[in-house]
Parts: sequence; C-alpha cells; structure tokens
Amino acid sequence: MPRSATLALLFSTSCCCLLLIAYTLRLRGHLAAARHEARHDELTGLPNRRAMLAHLDHLLGNPTQQVTALLLDLDRFKTINDEHGHAAGDFVLRHVAVTLTRTAPPRTVVGRMSGDEFLIIINGDADAARDCAQAATNALANATITLRWEPFHCHASIGLATAGPGRRATTELLAQADAAMYAAKQAGGGVREYHPDLTDLSTRTDNDRRRFR
Repeated sequence: MPRSATLALLFSTSCCCLLLIAYTLRLRGHLAAARHEARHDELTGLPNRRAMLAHLDHLLGNPTQQVTALLLDLDRFKTINDEHGHAAGDFVLRHVAVTLTRTAPPRTVVGRMSGDEFLIIINGDADAARDCAQAATNALANATITLRWEPFHCHASIGLATAGPGRRATTELLAQADAAMYAAKQAGGGVREYHPDLTDLSTRTDNDRRRFR
C-alpha cells in the first residue's frame, strides 16, 4: 500500500476514534443529567420525593440507628400564589430551599416533597432535630422577602418524628411527622413533636401512607 494511502487510512481511523470518544462522552453526559433530574426537584435543585424516600429507607434499614424526620409545610403559601402569582410562589420556594440547606446541621439531607412541603432527614438524635427545627423556623421568619414591594416573612409548621431502635417503616415515620406537622399548623405554626396522643394520626394515616409511597 502506498505511504500516502496508509497515512490517509490512519488519519481516517483516528478521526473515527475521536468521533466515537466524543459521542460516548456526550452520551455519558446525557445519562448523568437524566439521573440527576430523576432524583432532584427541577425548581429548587433539592432532592425530590423519590430520592428522599430512598434515603430514608436506607437509613431506617439500620435498626440501631436513630433517625428523625422533620416535615415542613409553609403557612399561607396559597395566599402568596393567589395574591402575587405563581412566579412569586416559585421565588419563595427557592428561598426556602436555600434557607433550609444553610441551616441544616451535618449528616442532614433536605428535600422537597411536593408543593410547599419540605422534608429534612437527620441521621442523629432528637435533640439535634429539635435544634434544627428551631433554627429553620427562626431563619425563615427572620429573612425578609420582597414581593411586589411588600415585605414578607416566611412562617412554617414543622412536625418532628423520631424512629427509635427496632423495626421501623418509612410510611409510619412520615405519617407521624405529618400528624405532628398538622397539629402545629392547627396551633398556628411552629414546631410540634409527635406523641402517640395526637388524635390526627388515626384519621390521617391511611391517606399519608399512600402519599409517602
């Protein structure tokens, strides 16, 4: 084979290899992006419901590990959407996401479940969870958001539930946190810790188990 033909063949082969490498890297990039989108909330960038439930399942799989769930629901969020529009509501949700992430202690994961409902999972004892809940409440209330030249302070209702040693179920823990959060909202906001005496759990558990699957 003439030398010029050999060089041409080598050049053509090299180009094909480079194109194949570039195509492979592009596919890997698309795959990584798809995986990220599947587990993260598009609006806030936080882990989404699927990722949070998977993480909670993983932690609860260790029966000796204490895990606490904080379920947070914004107060008067529907009013924000109704009076200022959904763009303002989205702005508030992004602000809440940043605030919760900044105030979260180590070994904590913050995610958005849906709408104006956020979940904080703490791999630690209840004392750390109480401190986290109070810090989140204070940070949200102290930060001023301007909506159409009107100052606005975020207030939230937070339900706290801790899974102790032994058999633990994700749906049960979240239903307890939801019952405590609902009790907090009924009381006008703030933080409420789950206790078996909360009557809301008996009437809300079935619905909540479907919500948290």
